[in-house]
Amino acid sequence: MSLTLYTLSQKNKLTPDVFELVFKAPHTITMESGQFITFLLPEIGGRAYSIAEIKWEDEIVLLIKRWSEENWGRWGSMALCDSNIWDEFKAVWPSGHFVLTQNNNNKLFIGTGTGLVPLYNQILGATESGQSGTLHLLFGIRTQEDIFYTQELDKISTSNPNFTYDVYLSREEDSHYKHGYTTDGITEDIVNNFKEYYICGAPGMIDWVIKKLTDMWVSEENIFTERY
Repeated sequence: MSLTLYTLSQKNKLTPDVFELVFKAPHTITMESGQFITFLLPEIGGRAYSIAEIKWEDEIVLLIKRWSEENWGRWGSMALCDSNIWDEFKAVWPSGHFVLTQNNNNKLFIGTGTGLVPLYNQILGATESGQSGTLHLLFGIRTQEDIFYTQELDKISTSNPNFTYDVYLSREEDSHYKHGYTTDGITEDIVNNFKEYYICGAPGMIDWVIKKLTDMWVSEENIFTERY
């Protein structure tokens, strides 16, 4: 892993507290689908963020939730989300073991909030590499106001008929989306259609999903997780 200087080249506010940040590197970036990058922030230390996408070979796209100072001290998100275009940050080369397997197995992706980020990257990786298995995403958020990246998911599903997704709103009802939690979508009829399961989100959510899957006789060796 090498230390590199990344420059913020684009910044978009997707929801009241989720930002899309694009950082440019001075060289080509390579990674495995699902990995993260670690920023070394002054007076804060190392903070890891999953990569949504690589663009033009030397730009990484991050989707970061801005946590306030009162929320568990996640000041790294404040430093990045409050930064300005052309600000520079030191970061360590992409790494991590929550990566997409290279096969044609049917894959179910389950994520909440910005836990979508590595899953989105894995789905991109699966479709771009031509994996022929069925891919399905269960994406959980609270309200319509919190929805992000559904246009990007629609683009993938339009060009790749083997990919579909469902959005679950836990605190609001809307005819375009399902009401409830992502765990509501984990039924035997769904689970039996898949061989591998990728989960990203808060620890409690991940533990509950693993319990549901293993209660349905899913082997833990086919369950892959990333906690935040």
